[in-house]
Amino acid sequence: MLFGENSITFSVAYFAIHAAGGIAVPIGADVSAESVQQLLEDCAPSLVLAENPRNASASAARPLPTPEQWAESDAALEPRCSVENPADLLFTTGTTGRRKGVLLSHGNIASAATNINAFVGTSADDIEVVPIPLSHSFGLGRLRCWARIGHSLVLEPGLRNPALLYKRLVDTKATGLAIVPAGVALLRRLVGARFAEVGTHLRYLELGSAAVSPEDRRFLIDTLPTTRICHHYGLTEASRAAFCELHRDWAKPNSIGRPAPNVEIRIADEQGRSLPAAEVGEILVRGGMVMQGYWQQAELTRGTLRDGWLRSGDEGWMDDDGYLYLRGRKGDLINVGGLKVAPHEIERRLCEIPGVREAACVGAPDPRGVLGQVVKAFIVADAEPSELEIAERLRRVLPEHELPRLFERVAALPKTESGKIKRAELRAREVR
Repeated sequence: MLFGENSITFSVAYFAIHAAGGIAVPIGADVSAESVQQLLEDCAPSLVLAENPRNASASAARPLPTPEQWAESDAALEPRCSVENPADLLFTTGTTGRRKGVLLSHGNIASAATNINAFVGTSADDIEVVPIPLSHSFGLGRLRCWARIGHSLVLEPGLRNPALLYKRLVDTKATGLAIVPAGVALLRRLVGARFAEVGTHLRYLELGSAAVSPEDRRFLIDTLPTTRICHHYGLTEASRAAFCELHRDWAKPNSIGRPAPNVEIRIADEQGRSLPAAEVGEILVRGGMVMQGYWQQAELTRGTLRDGWLRSGDEGWMDDDGYLYLRGRKGDLINVGGLKVAPHEIERRLCEIPGVREAACVGAPDPRGVLGQVVKAFIVADAEPSELEIAERLRRVLPEHELPRLFERVAALPKTESGKIKRAELRAREVR
């Protein structure tokens, strides 16, 4: 298990684990102590490494060596990994609220990197700025792409300071950038038309993990007229399954693109039968980057991987030109700036607060227009506590992106006869 932020030490440790024949389990620094304990129990790591062991929420964590210590070591290590061996175990939240461990082989991650580079067109001469966390599938994918090409990566500590990110792009004369739509929204507000200066040397931009708003799409197209703007669709289970290129595909603004190189996509009904163009069904994906399965969840694996195809859990359709359109998640996950949030854990925490009798959470449009979606909490509660008190209590036990930004008090939650919450009904209120 590997804790850390974007750094050289994190990157070296990630590949060292592979070379030693181990399975890397990257974990972000913002994961709660309770979640870390659950993950430790779930995967039982033989070694826990952290840049700052005190913040790793794991008493057995060992500090990562510094770059100087790596350089001082003269030990030679013959890689002990093969294509079929597991390489990464990436935990992602499932619709039931339980984190799913996605097991990827060396062949899976090599295939994904090959496919991405083939579409984006990264070359060995590129200088790419990466503010996406390496513990996240998107950021980790950019590190793997670097390993295939050998270009220069500039690792940034996230999107907390858009002004610093913009300055880094200008100062390094970056030719590449990996960013999520929330980051684009921040740059549009902070930098505006001045972002065109970056376009004089930015050759490509990979955008992903969430939908991009029409305003941000237009901003990118207008300010980066010669930049290859690649927006991907994918899952942790099947990295970058499809791509669109904003300039090329301007006439299909609602599409998430066509299958990535070496990837097949089809739309199927509940029985797995292919559907014709324009009919809505589940998106199925096949390719070398599709996962081996879910960690210690054989039944879930069998239900997700069938006859060589991965059932994505997303609903969508294809047009006559082979462009894919996403209708929504079959489950209940909320996409907050590219991070997947399950409502169940938030609801559990809400109901632990005195005075809150019931709660249900759904995704709602971000009032600020930055994150795409935010968490909205419908609560059945007494006169107390106030929304401020509820927010303060939740902040102690939930990461920032899982905190509800909107609240609505209701007399009762809509439920089925069996007592299940009608989430679709609550979601429908947010899109009227």
